[in-house]
Amino acid sequence: MNMDYFKINTKRKLLVAIGIALILIWVIAMIANPIRRPRFMVRHYVLRLTPMGTHIGDVIEILENNKQEWSVVISYEHGFVLPTAPTHEYTTGEMSIRVFAGRYWPSNWPIMGLLMETTVSIFWGFDEDGNLTDIYVWKGVR
Repeated sequence: MNMDYFKINTKRKLLVAIGIALILIWVIAMIANPIRRPRFMVRHYVLRLTPMGTHIGDVIEILENNKQEWSVVISYEHGFVLPTAPTHEYTTGEMSIRVFAGRYWPSNWPIMGLLMETTVSIFWGFDEDGNLTDIYVWKGVR
């Protein structure tokens, strides 16, 4: 038997094993960090924690009990402005909470991912009685 065949076969097995390990690391990172998921999935995750109709005080309590060191801005005077509105004049709610949820480097861009990061902010809008009416997830690349 030719020994070169075994060397090539061993190299191929090693490359496949490394590829599988990298895919597993990526899957674990996606599962472990919910902000890495698409916006609609992050919104669904937040809605499970704070369903529509939740009072602003309850949302604040949930955020305070969270172990994350989030930057939280609470406004009792106005709702939040949708970042995607063309004139930035469309507001949601009469009160609002904005949370900077974190940042990550996109793993699906091997080279550009090292140069750019994705930031995630979550906005809650409340009516005049303080009940949750809308949630918006903003992802920005910088």
